[in-house]
Amino acid sequence: MRRQLTVARASQRERLIDAIVELAGQHGYQHLSIAQISTAAGVSSATFYEQFADREECLLAAYRDLTRRTLSTMGSLPEGEWAGAIRPAFTELLRIVQADPDAGRVMFVEARAGGPRVRAAVRRLLDGMERNGEVLLENAPADGMTLDIPARALIGGVRHVIARHLRTHSEDRLPELAEDLLAAMSCYAVHPAAGRWSVGPDALLGPAAAAPEPAVAPELARLPRGRHGLPPGTVLRNQRARILQATAAVTMEKGYANTTVAEIVADAGVAKEAFYRHFSDKEEAFLAAQEAPGQQILDALVRAYFSAEHWPERVWRALRTLLAAIAANPVMAHLRLVECYAAGAMAAQRGEEVTRSFTIFLEEGYRAGPQAAALPRLVPQTIAGGIFEIVQHEVAERRTLELPRRLPQLTYIAIAPFLGPAEAIASVRALAAAESAGGPREARVAALRAPA
Repeated sequence: MRRQLTVARASQRERLIDAIVELAGQHGYQHLSIAQISTAAGVSSATFYEQFADREECLLAAYRDLTRRTLSTMGSLPEGEWAGAIRPAFTELLRIVQADPDAGRVMFVEARAGGPRVRAAVRRLLDGMERNGEVLLENAPADGMTLDIPARALIGGVRHVIARHLRTHSEDRLPELAEDLLAAMSCYAVHPAAGRWSVGPDALLGPAAAAPEPAVAPELARLPRGRHGLPPGTVLRNQRARILQATAAVTMEKGYANTTVAEIVADAGVAKEAFYRHFSDKEEAFLAAQEAPGQQILDALVRAYFSAEHWPERVWRALRTLLAAIAANPVMAHLRLVECYAAGAMAAQRGEEVTRSFTIFLEEGYRAGPQAAALPRLVPQTIAGGIFEIVQHEVAERRTLELPRRLPQLTYIAIAPFLGPAEAIASVRALAAAESAGGPREARVAALRAPA
């Protein structure tokens, strides 16, 4: 797809684009310098600035160039049943990524590490793909099949699998996973006459939907000035916690790349010396902030999951706890789920671990019956990728307070591949009704067992 990096390319701009794709694809974008990009392109740094205002503008040009060519090669989705429309484009995408993994890493991995302009371009592309996907699924022929899953979740599942293989340099395996990915999609297949429940009003809870008390730490008060007699350990813990909260708050407001230590300490209300007593730089502070609530939230999810007897309700309760925690602390959620990709490879890896860890709660689905047991092992990855694509989108758009309303929709996405769409809808409806009624545990289990 992308031409070989060579000084024979027609223009200096094209050579610089080739250079940043090559370098970012092989070494990551975060620590690339303009001097490195210019040297690889065979031009001076002065020439770089004649073509681009900064490094981010160069990455943005590369991203636009790559996505334009990729979409052109894939072609537009034809009308008709989803499988016949998606299969050729999807197969071509996997071939493109395998043939040029550097370009694939820029499109699926490194673009998310870019600044606000690049990430805005990524969002615009995904929004457009979502709209096109919804048009395709809503206009399936009456004698065919469609997919009862939000298009964004479908896109997210595929993106997650591709990105994971690119991160681990195992893109050569992607073509052999094509049939498994298509099989995961087909788990949501329904007749158009049945309608697409997952994108309808019943897939959302009411505006006043109740949520459990989230397991997140309250905001810390600043210590009194002057002599206060507090133990040194108490002072250090308080300072560290405030620095972590400030790191999340400032990066949410300004973005990781534009955040400075001076802004973090000002927001935290500590001296710069106190910051460096705990952390060597802003990256270390970011990683600590990213890690801080992780085990606490995972423990809360596990407790919620095992508080129910039946698997659909277990998934419901785990997701309910997760969405409530995100809604209660949007600043930390933004750091962990959105801004992590801009803070380096380690932070991005930890962000992906959040998605991977959720697959633990899906494994029990394989015991739902013979049909479930035969599903590809890739299915939990695609489910988790689809769920977190929706969650990350809502967090990035500052709509975290609305996330708990998506509990029925996300639970359906999680359990439908194992139970089948119709049984999954019946289970989710029963769970939502029991939740609304607020009855005792026995009533909720009875509702879950009731026939559709």
